[in-house]
Amino acid sequence: MKKKFIYSFILLASLSLAACGGKDKTTESSTSTKKTEKTSQTTTISSSQSATKSSSSETKTSESQSTIKSEKNTPAKQAEAVLNQLNKEFPNDQLPQAILTSQTPEYLTAATTSTADQGNFRLLYYAENRAIAVNDLAVNDLQPIASFEKKSYDSTTAAANAVNQIIDNGGRQVDLGYGITGYQQGAAGSSFLSWQEGNWSMVVRASNVGGEKAEPLAKEAVAYLETAMLPAPQNVGQLSLTTTTSDSYQNNSVVWQRGTTVYTIQHFDALQALKMTVSTN
Repeated sequence: MKKKFIYSFILLASLSLAACGGKDKTTESSTSTKKTEKTSQTTTISSSQSATKSSSSETKTSESQSTIKSEKNTPAKQAEAVLNQLNKEFPNDQLPQAILTSQTPEYLTAATTSTADQGNFRLLYYAENRAIAVNDLAVNDLQPIASFEKKSYDSTTAAANAVNQIIDNGGRQVDLGYGITGYQQGAAGSSFLSWQEGNWSMVVRASNVGGEKAEPLAKEAVAYLETAMLPAPQNVGQLSLTTTTSDSYQNNSVVWQRGTTVYTIQHFDALQALKMTVSTN
């Protein structure tokens, strides 16, 4: 009986103390919650208004990360990524690696079409003021700056005919330098300056209406090819450049045969068409 009384007394004392202590803890918990809410509110306000040192630091970190992200998307890095992706998609072909000109430092992208049974394909290249993924639907509304095509034929004769090589040694002789002689003549409002280098036949067209001259571009092409090498055609190749400025990527073309396969490069810029072709070596 005595033990039961002592136990009841202890239990009552414990409950009394717990009641007193519990009130304090509840108050502290409530105060702590309010402080947390207040801190949370302050952090939110500070984050939006940059009013505190902590939020200012977070804002600077965010800006820094944004800058880094922007730096990663430079035109040079974008071009490298696009070319690497295309090289992986067409591992059995030597694709051009030089597409952009000094006048088009924009972000490079491309669209691809292919025929799996014969390995034929066509690549269209674009230069835009923002980074666009390869084969993004957005390129459907954009103007290409260049193209690269591989097409197979049933015979070497059919492939050679597709190159449509033009050899014309008529007209006025023009010294193009480096021991190369060109032949110039006019037709239908244009003048044509032709010459040959190995299995390559080359021609530059100029508009007489615009008072254009074919000779300067022809000499520039000859000088460039003294330090750079075009692919060796098997058996024929045709280079067709124009002095007329145009946004059309079909303005200039380089076509060459390798057995039953014909490769075609087109570019809106005459000299870049040459550089693009050289970069396939």
